[in-house]
Amino acid sequence: MNIADRVEALRVLGWEKIRQNEPAEAIERFDEALAIVEDESQAELITIYKAFALVADGRTDGEVLQLPRIVMRRRTPRHLFLAAYSLMYRFRLDQEFERAGFYGRLALEASEAVTDENWKPIVLTELGNVAVFDSRFNEAVAYYDEAIGLLGDTPEDAYKRAFMKQNIGYCQLLLDNHETGIDLIHEAIRALKESGGEGFVAESYIDLCLGYLETDEYDKARHYGELGLELAKEDRQVRNAHYLLGEVAHKSGDIDKAVEHFDHLATYYPDFPHLKDLLLAIDLRSMVNLKLS
Repeated sequence: MNIADRVEALRVLGWEKIRQNEPAEAIERFDEALAIVEDESQAELITIYKAFALVADGRTDGEVLQLPRIVMRRRTPRHLFLAAYSLMYRFRLDQEFERAGFYGRLALEASEAVTDENWKPIVLTELGNVAVFDSRFNEAVAYYDEAIGLLGDTPEDAYKRAFMKQNIGYCQLLLDNHETGIDLIHEAIRALKESGGEGFVAESYIDLCLGYLETDEYDKARHYGELGLELAKEDRQVRNAHYLLGEVAHKSGDIDKAVEHFDHLATYYPDFPHLKDLLLAIDLRSMVNLKLS
């Protein structure tokens, strides 16, 4: 295998680790590729992929700082798309939604200039994610629906469709379409498991906890909330699980268990010493967006 082929193989391995929600492992693969790459254009491509993995790992240093220059350079539509998409993802996580939208529009423009028909649904999906984070749930559903309409029947498309069903399901819960949302999230869990995305099902379980809490099915809500907490990979997911399980316990009359979960939640907010008392007194579900960090 020549060097260029080895670099490409490492890129594919790194991307698979990202798909499995293992960004640290992905970064290692991309570092291996950067250590041996010789072609300048291929080096830029790996730099973009590593930057995306760094963002997924909660970092904004290293190769992430090179992305704006790569966008300005516009070496190829592919590189422009990937770099702009990565910046969109970064600013969406940072809750800078206007900047996320700016880079999203650049990525959408680049997606029209290439023959790869998979790129447009990818950026539409991320525009949907930005809308979810900004609590524009109807708009998010419209983006996701448009993206789903562009997907085919490949295993990769099944993987993408599973994520969008999960997110549409969450949106439907927030739009008070609880049964529809719950059904979509169950479909998403099955699809994620079938398509190799089992590392992401914690999010779906936590959303189901919310859904069944909204329909007053507390045993089901507790079951899925505990599954989500057990499998949680992010602090946000842990916080959300404890918050929802505390609400489930409170609504079920188990005050001791509610206090236990709210105490866990309060450890993440040391500047709010009375958080537990507030949560025991007021139901904040209508003011909470679980997708915000």
